[in-house]
Amino acid sequence: MIEINLLPKELKRKGRGITFDKSLIYGGTVVGILVILFVVVSIFQSLKLRALDDKIAEAKRRTEELSKTIELVDALTDLKDKLLQRMSAIETLDKNRSTWVRILEDLSGRVPEYLWLSMLKEEEAASDEPQAGAADTSVQAAEPASPKRKVNIEGYTYSINSLASFLIQLMRSDYFKNMELEFIKRSEMEKLKTFSFGLSGELVYTPQPKIESPNDMEIAQK
Repeated sequence: MIEINLLPKELKRKGRGITFDKSLIYGGTVVGILVILFVVVSIFQSLKLRALDDKIAEAKRRTEELSKTIELVDALTDLKDKLLQRMSAIETLDKNRSTWVRILEDLSGRVPEYLWLSMLKEEEAASDEPQAGAADTSVQAAEPASPKRKVNIEGYTYSINSLASFLIQLMRSDYFKNMELEFIKRSEMEKLKTFSFGLSGELVYTPQPKIESPNDMEIAQK
């Protein structure tokens, strides 16, 4: 069967359907895909940033906890060092207890009138090493030398003559050697004019003489 369209050309044009360009369709599809990708990437980055913020907050919290722990460890270490220093000082005092009794007794007996002491500080002095190539043939070289330590003495006096007398008395002591005047200056104590002074020198731990037993004395007499 043959069909013939008898409508006029004007009606034929109006009856055509709407057509789209394929390039526009492809372009729109690509743009839509890009928008979707952008949204997905934005969401992913937001989640990643949120995770990083959580990690940073956790790291800050851990840092605060560790800082408190470090402060506690430092405080305990400092306390341990102080305790060790005190224990060392106590051991030294106990070791040289009898020597210190003699030293303080000797010092108190040399303090003149109108003078009193406020500080006695002992420090370990540098040991004198023998020179290379030097030979010592004396008998005393074989004996152990008395340990020497640096000593600082501070005090007050009403009279400079009392200070001079104290220095002379220290020069006669077997425990205090090479004593020198470090400073002397005017001061006031309880509205009274005084002089504060400082001395420095060497403190000699004079060893106690060896006590011979009766058997040793009998052998020596024979």
